[in-house]
Amino acid sequence: MLRNKSVLVLLSAGIIFSGTACARKDAGANAAQTFESEGISIESGLAKIMDVKDKIKLIGVITAYEQTNVYSKASGKIVKYEVEEGATVKKDDVIAYIDRDEVGYDFSQSPIKSPVAGVVLKRFIDVGNTISPAMGSTAMATPLVIVGNISKLKVQVSVVEEDIGRIRKGQEVEAVLETFPGRTFPGVVENVSPQADPVSHASKVEVVIDNSSNLIKPGVSAEVYIVAGISKGAVTVPRQALVRKNDDKFIYAIKNNVIVKHVVETGYDDGKLLEIKKGLAAGEMIAMSDFNVLQDGLKVKIINSDK
Repeated sequence: MLRNKSVLVLLSAGIIFSGTACARKDAGANAAQTFESEGISIESGLAKIMDVKDKIKLIGVITAYEQTNVYSKASGKIVKYEVEEGATVKKDDVIAYIDRDEVGYDFSQSPIKSPVAGVVLKRFIDVGNTISPAMGSTAMATPLVIVGNISKLKVQVSVVEEDIGRIRKGQEVEAVLETFPGRTFPGVVENVSPQADPVSHASKVEVVIDNSSNLIKPGVSAEVYIVAGISKGAVTVPRQALVRKNDDKFIYAIKNNVIVKHVVETGYDDGKLLEIKKGLAAGEMIAMSDFNVLQDGLKVKIINSDK
């Protein structure tokens, strides 16, 4: 009798366990079906008709457009400076005075004047030290100061051989500095070297940046974007929408909440916008997130829409 009761209890427990397992399996299947029907949530954007520039990004150090070393014409001890670094001077303004007193002679203090207008960029010799004149050649002489024109600035950049053919004198330039985030300073290509470096095969290019606001100081680095061309009325997408795999480039379009993979041919790239020459039409909705899980035919749910 006891044995029969034990068997009955075990059978009942087995039925309960089996029922629970089936319920869990059904719940899991239902959850999977719900996920499949709703799709994953992604951000979206639109392919738009816009003008896009072909920009070549380069990096260089900003220098004064013109700068002049100021030397003394006589030897003597510096007794006084009339200007500090950063001061603006006009041509013939006095920079400093030197004492030319020598044994047996009585000289008054002599002024050293700036030969050009500009800004005092650097002082080299302190008060109390002796300065020697530049006799003929300035190679061995130490300048008193450097005076530079910073109303416009110069950046020399090195351009690789595959890009140099797209650069011409007079092209538009956009300069970006870390010290002024979000701001662009206009400029122009002033000179393209006629000869490349025989080792690196790169060519020197000089660009001039407008500094009429007097905000930029020489010596800082800058990202320089040379505008090599412009495509007007192009089909464009945000640059981050492009997916690369091996040699293929593609965009994930979205039609009726389903991913459709488009192999595309790209054109100009301005660092933010990318021109799509083939494979995508203006107005098509495109995926802007979760590229690592997207694939052809996947159902998705849009959590935002760029109208």
